Amino acid sequence: MVEVFSGSYFEAMNVRNLLEGNEIFVFTQNEYMSNIEPWVVASGGLNPVKLQVDELDLDASNIIVEDYLNGNNNLEIEGK
Repeated sequence: MVEVFSGSYFEAMNVRNLLEGNEIFVFTQNEYMSNIEPWVVASGGLNPVKLQVDELDLDASNIIVEDYLNGNNNLEIEGK
């Protein structure tokens, strides 16, 4: 598993939904603790939720995350 995104709970859930919508399995680290005590799982509580994907899905995941960060949420991955 490789980390492809870290951010707030709400941002991470948006990215996770985009990834899963493209049939990419996502492991969400610190999903619950980020809401209870984010400063415990991340320094200062910044970007406590981390999303990890299988290395085989890394390239497609990076495209989706990059498009999300650039404001393009209408994503289609070629070959998927």
